[in-house]
Amino acid sequence: MNFYFPQAHAYKVPPSVQNAVYPFHVPPRLFPYDVYIHRYLTMWIMPTNHITHTIFFGTILCYIGVRWWIPLVVRGDKFLLGILMGCEKRDNNDNDITDDGSICHKKLLWNQFYVLTVVTITVIVVAWRRVFRRFSGRPWMDPNYTEFNRLPVCNSFMRWMVDEEGARDVACCPFLVATADYRGGEGCQTMKGGDDKGGGGGGGVDLVPNVWNMDQQQWKFQLYNTVERALNVVYQEWDNDLEHGAVGDDIVNDGGTMGSTWMKQSSMDGNEVISWRPITVPANWTMLEGIPDKPIYTNIKYPFPCIPPFVPDKNPTGVYKLIFDLPSKWQDEMSFAKDNYMITFHGVESAFFLFVNGEYVGYSQDSRIPASFDLTPHLKHKANVMYVVVCRWSDGSYLEDQDHWWMAGIHRSVELLRRGPDMDILDYRVQADMDGSLFICVDLKKTMSRINQKRISFKLFDDEQSTPMGGREGEHLPVWSVVQEINGASNSNSNSNSTEEEFTGEIRVSAKIEGVKLWNAEDPNLYTLVIGMVNSNDGAIYQVESCRIGFRSVDIEDGVLMLNRKPITICGVNRHEHHPDHGKVVSVESMARDIEIVKNNNFNAIRTSHYPNAAPFYRLCDYYGVFVCDEANLETHGMMPMGKLADDICWSKAFVERVTRMVNRDRNHASIIFWSLGNECGRGRNFNLARKALRKLDTSRPICYEGGGDLFEGTGETELTDIICSMYPNVERTIALSKKNTDRPIILCEYSHAMGNSNGNLHRYWEIFRDLSLRNLQGGFIWDMIDQGITLRHSGNCRRTFGYGGDFEDKYYVGVNDKQFCINGLFSPDRKPHPAVSEVRYLQQPIHLIESEYFPYENARERYITSSSEILRFRFISYFHSLSWSDVYVEYFYCNDKMKYVNGDTTDSEIFRYFPTADDSEEFIMINTFDRAQKCLSEYSRCWITFKWYFRSKMKWQRNNHEYHPIAIETVELCLPWPDEDHNIEINKILREEGCSIKVQESTSSVELWVKARGERFMRRCAVIDKTTGCITSFCNNASSEMLNEPMVPNFTRACTDNDRGGIDRVRHLMPRWVAFKIRLLERTLFNYSYWYKWKRLGLDPESPPRPVCDLLKLVAETSDHAIIEADISMITQHGKRLFHLHVSYHFRCDGSVKISTILNKPNGGLKYLLPSLPRIGYTFCMNKDIKNVTYLGRGPEENYPDRKSGSMIGVW
Repeated sequence: MNFYFPQAHAYKVPPSVQNAVYPFHVPPRLFPYDVYIHRYLTMWIMPTNHITHTIFFGTILCYIGVRWWIPLVVRGDKFLLGILMGCEKRDNNDNDITDDGSICHKKLLWNQFYVLTVVTITVIVVAWRRVFRRFSGRPWMDPNYTEFNRLPVCNSFMRWMVDEEGARDVACCPFLVATADYRGGEGCQTMKGGDDKGGGGGGGVDLVPNVWNMDQQQWKFQLYNTVERALNVVYQEWDNDLEHGAVGDDIVNDGGTMGSTWMKQSSMDGNEVISWRPITVPANWTMLEGIPDKPIYTNIKYPFPCIPPFVPDKNPTGVYKLIFDLPSKWQDEMSFAKDNYMITFHGVESAFFLFVNGEYVGYSQDSRIPASFDLTPHLKHKANVMYVVVCRWSDGSYLEDQDHWWMAGIHRSVELLRRGPDMDILDYRVQADMDGSLFICVDLKKTMSRINQKRISFKLFDDEQSTPMGGREGEHLPVWSVVQEINGASNSNSNSNSTEEEFTGEIRVSAKIEGVKLWNAEDPNLYTLVIGMVNSNDGAIYQVESCRIGFRSVDIEDGVLMLNRKPITICGVNRHEHHPDHGKVVSVESMARDIEIVKNNNFNAIRTSHYPNAAPFYRLCDYYGVFVCDEANLETHGMMPMGKLADDICWSKAFVERVTRMVNRDRNHASIIFWSLGNECGRGRNFNLARKALRKLDTSRPICYEGGGDLFEGTGETELTDIICSMYPNVERTIALSKKNTDRPIILCEYSHAMGNSNGNLHRYWEIFRDLSLRNLQGGFIWDMIDQGITLRHSGNCRRTFGYGGDFEDKYYVGVNDKQFCINGLFSPDRKPHPAVSEVRYLQQPIHLIESEYFPYENARERYITSSSEILRFRFISYFHSLSWSDVYVEYFYCNDKMKYVNGDTTDSEIFRYFPTADDSEEFIMINTFDRAQKCLSEYSRCWITFKWYFRSKMKWQRNNHEYHPIAIETVELCLPWPDEDHNIEINKILREEGCSIKVQESTSSVELWVKARGERFMRRCAVIDKTTGCITSFCNNASSEMLNEPMVPNFTRACTDNDRGGIDRVRHLMPRWVAFKIRLLERTLFNYSYWYKWKRLGLDPESPPRPVCDLLKLVAETSDHAIIEADISMITQHGKRLFHLHVSYHFRCDGSVKISTILNKPNGGLKYLLPSLPRIGYTFCMNKDIKNVTYLGRGPEENYPDRKSGSMIGVW
């Protein structure tokens, strides 16, 4: 917008990016190794386009000819044929001749001739079969042929309406609102106007009469094993229809009639095909039963041989057939000849051809951005026959190698649009800045009729969307309006200063709106902009468009990402479009539920990894208040090197198109605060061109791009990105990035991999994200949100289960899937949270309890407070961006070690509330009397105070008050000061009772503990310690019942997670079979740094764990009420190697309880270098099966660990 309006806000490009002249002047550490390796090496030995393939094989043939054929054929002044013939003649005369015509020499020449002929023919055959036969007539294998007859993409709000009030209603609806199906079909998303307060006055008339949703129509489907066969069948069926005079009837391609019965289904083998069957649109055919084509999951590799731009000949191709009549209201003879008709496919994977009424209409690639075609010359009133031929694989598939499921089919809506002769608005662009500046640029048809009788009106309404699914409340009068004559005259009824320019195919309007409410993630204020084309004489409405806009500005100041001139922290998550039952078909309700889950767990940002999402998703993000990193549909992770296509000039059009079409569709959304050029594609000239093209379209948002993660790909630090967005750096490297790149924000695009039992030590990242000395460290995105599991369909009634990549293999894709690597989300496929969610929610909460004079040490994760005064002071800090203390309140209660929690709450304690005021500072201090705390404290108990913060009013993402979490939770232990010492410690007195006793008996093999409680006549055995192992082998309760079935032994092993293994299973799966048997050697060389390798090498294998050996067992203390026994234990591997030493103290009490303290000494010598961490530190024992319930004092209710416990509350569970 800055190109049209110099006064419009534009973010400041960081100097390190602005001064870089790609690719020659870049920081030395980021020298473009991959670019030059590709340009001068891999581009020629591993071709990626038609030209380089031709040069490659041409060079080989020329080399063979020059190096071998010419010397062989021309030998001195004789040709090879003459020499051979001469040799044959001389052999007949004299067999003893040994010169050049001898038998030996003749055989040698013949052998050379045979070998060279075979080699030459082999090269020609390989070149023909793999490359040259695919050159012509196959647009799905040509990177320069990305589309044919495809119209430019417009913003997603375009609906071609004719009613202003209805347009306001439509703007407040996240759906792609369309007209009713006048033929009585079901499933169309329609919306009617009404007479409700503040609503549209459509009087029941369709609000969007010019857009017809074609979903849920009577679509038919066939699947073929090659693209050529599918295209031939389309032409053949059309010819059959013409021949039988039954255009539009169901005629099978072999001439037989179908009627309502299905033909026999067969697989894709041979020449048989699956006959016409009904299919739902939108849907992935790979998710449907009865179709022999399965979903494929890969993380890095391509599911077909990587020979760009070519794909396999056996290419599953679906043919969609639809016979339709135009809606009855569109069939008016007076307007039909004047109207223009377009069809829009919002998402088709991966490429498709379109045929209508026997004519080829167009072709398109890019699975995630809409493709529109002009159908005006092809349509008729009734019995229109449309074929959509969808290729599963195309050259575009090389650019869509994202870490998700490979699906196929029409997975988003299909719409037919009618544009009247006076509907001249083609598209519009809007930018609304935080100072109230509003800039609008409208694209008009350059061949407008009656231009002097038309004008454009602009109105801005302060509408409030009632619910996530639509509805509005607002005043009928606009807060700003202006009327623009096409010839340049204007009429404004606003006090704003508006400027207009002469008509040049565009209308440009700028204004300054006073007192606007700003948009941000906490308070997402939106306005409705209505643009209308009206008759300047009688006010008749020709066309109305509307959208929701938010006033906000994004900038980079001194290396800090700012929203509305305030720094922000990205609490982000990566999200794939995924539904366990429908694949890539995600409903608007499911999108809304995902965003509500995100917001309720203190996330404020989503990265659309790694492609643009469906249009309703961005509308919901505008409404709920979610920062969006909108990412282009580009990833070539499976390329070696990764940047091969990024620097290939023949792929430039595809790269640039995918970026610019995304921007053209989504740039009017306030929720998008920065763009992403793609993910893991390396770097090269194509990204430089794409960045320049993006900057011409939008200068109001920064650009980010992470090229790979390795040094060769730039690790997210190249001149292509305004934001340092490195992938999975450790904490130390993250700090180094902040200090090194002081002029750019540091926002990690992926920094914690939520696969399996993971997300440990996440608090270390958030300690530096909150560090005020590292201002440009501003958060990141966790990978990822949802486990990409697919529902397995079982016969009979059974519980719901989800499958991963390996569950869907068939004979066509053996060994292709990357198995369980798609199960790496914070939430299960049905959106149930994993245990790590509570940790993430706590660390990202916007209110934190900070240290004060009452916290005796710095570790905020293990804090307690001591005070002997009558006042307790608690200091909280707010990380809100726009909200204040007056928007929240706190509940707090006291609990001790006798109170039990149920689902995170206790009913045994009184709950108190405190309501801060807006005058409180950022570091809010709450003052509370100490009386209630003293009541909670006693000589034998421990006491905690728990704070829970809530919003005072229900937020948009909170459906019901009982369905959302508190926005912040803090728990602090209260302790009394030690009376005789200056320092503070916790009082923990030993229980003393009269009449009880304890006795220790020692034998040659064990030590036994006997106790007698008050009132008992005889002593009973309490525990037995084995002298060989130093472990407790028996432990009895007060009823003398044995509680252990197996000894209590130290445990240092566990089952390895996928993160521990370093992806070794996946890498082994990628290797050829002739290499797989050498896996142990490869593990020693390539995977020396994985935890799994080191643990197993040292003997920490759960299948053969180390065993304890007792070096010393002694009685340290024995009194009438307690006994202390200490043991020195060595952990010995199965091979007899000592790993480390334990010092264990058993403290038995006469009440039958025991306290076990263990000190683990660090290993000496080389072990401490080979052992970066332990899989587990604890004890393992098998309990008696009769024990049903367990009560414990500790953290809960979620599963937690020493490195993942911040979000768990302390209590009795």
